[in-house]
Amino acid sequence: MAKQAQLYIWRKLVSRTSLAELELQLQVLLDGTYAVIEHVHRQRLTIEAVAHRAEAQRLQEQFGGMVERLPRDWQAQLFAAAKLQPLRIGRRLVISSDAGGGAETLVIPAGAAFGTGEHATTAMSLRMLERVSRRLAPGWRMLDAGTGSGILALAGERFGAGKVVAIENDPLALATARQNAQANGSSCVAFVRGDVRRRTRDSFEVITANLYSELLAEVLPLFRHCVAPGGTLILSGVMRQQEPELTRALGANGFRVQEARRRGKWVALRCSAISCS
Repeated sequence: MAKQAQLYIWRKLVSRTSLAELELQLQVLLDGTYAVIEHVHRQRLTIEAVAHRAEAQRLQEQFGGMVERLPRDWQAQLFAAAKLQPLRIGRRLVISSDAGGGAETLVIPAGAAFGTGEHATTAMSLRMLERVSRRLAPGWRMLDAGTGSGILALAGERFGAGKVVAIENDPLALATARQNAQANGSSCVAFVRGDVRRRTRDSFEVITANLYSELLAEVLPLFRHCVAPGGTLILSGVMRQQEPELTRALGANGFRVQEARRRGKWVALRCSAISCS
């Protein structure tokens, strides 16, 4: 059996204002294979990349930070010991990997490969969903297109949704979402294996979609047909350079952008349907 190459981790603390510029450079150098970690109650973020020694040292020489040698079994240790830092969403929800939290805690395992709330697009969507749901009467309906781990759908239930339809075409992601639903005692989320590009006849007060920009533009006509009057569309998975094109597609399909949140290279949009009257 071939000997596994020794790997190193490069790590650097960054401010939120410097993150965007640094990410643009790392995207080119590392082809997106790095992580940005948000810490609760801390202004600075940690950016990390696992690489061979020479590459890790080049990152340190160019950007500063520190380099640490990883143990041979670092992946096993990571998934055995990883703890998702609690992420507070408004005053009503905390995302955590610790099942010992209170009634406001939504438990998403730290090893979940389909969304734990730490990624900027998910965190921004969660906060938009929390604010939007405050003005809705209990029992409102939600569609989560491309649910992944189910985190947005399960959060919607915690925020008062009476019916949530969560669509996912990846069977492994869907199994993970159903496990998360069971662990959190979910009762009103229906996880459905399917294609988000297929039209549904139901109507929803809130539609969330954390998808790549091209797919979002493709499914906007379907969303326009199933969003309830006065309803809200929350989109994420959008990169900054894709925002103008997606905004034009939204306008062409009868949506108006009410709010745009940006973190690093990512954008989340809250939209409303333009009245036909």
